[in-house]
Amino acid sequence: MSHLGYRTVNKPALALMALLAILFLAPASSLEWQPDVAHSGEWWRLITGHLAHLNGWHLVLNLAGLALVLALYPRFLPLPTLSIALIWLAIFISLGLLLLLPELPGYRGFSGCLHGLAAILAIRGFREDRLLSASILVLLAGKLVMESAGLGLADTTNLIGGAVVWQAHALGFAGGIVFAGLGLFMPQTPRQSSPE
Repeated sequence: MSHLGYRTVNKPALALMALLAILFLAPASSLEWQPDVAHSGEWWRLITGHLAHLNGWHLVLNLAGLALVLALYPRFLPLPTLSIALIWLAIFISLGLLLLLPELPGYRGFSGCLHGLAAILAIRGFREDRLLSASILVLLAGKLVMESAGLGLADTTNLIGGAVVWQAHALGFAGGIVFAGLGLFMPQTPRQSSPE
């Protein structure tokens, strides 16, 4: 078992955390997802809405969730795969929200993408630790069932200053499963060549 130290710090994950913190300083209204994105031509909102937050507590909760995912899966995705996964998840969630919740006035938050990243890493880590990965997937699925029933959302809603869009969590989870299941851009473990 390796010890924690500066060598175990994952630079892509730290870059993602820094990006989320820096973008918190930007005007969220220019980044948030909005349902009229197709009509307004502001396509970037399909992605940037997931990088904006309602308030500082909202950001802190998402950073804490990302830190937890990193603690469970210290071998995080390499930067190119992480970037592709985040773009995939953001677009998957955004289009899903357009289809499922066309009346939703706007969306801000990284939690949908976070659910997707957790699903991707759990599926990717299944070969190394089946129990951990299966537990993560079952816990996430259970959390989504609870959220869909409206359980546990009131306190979070009060803390973040806006409604929890649990459908974004479910879409992120589904998008993560699709991404990992299809093996999209997942680096394959090199096969050992057989002697000839």
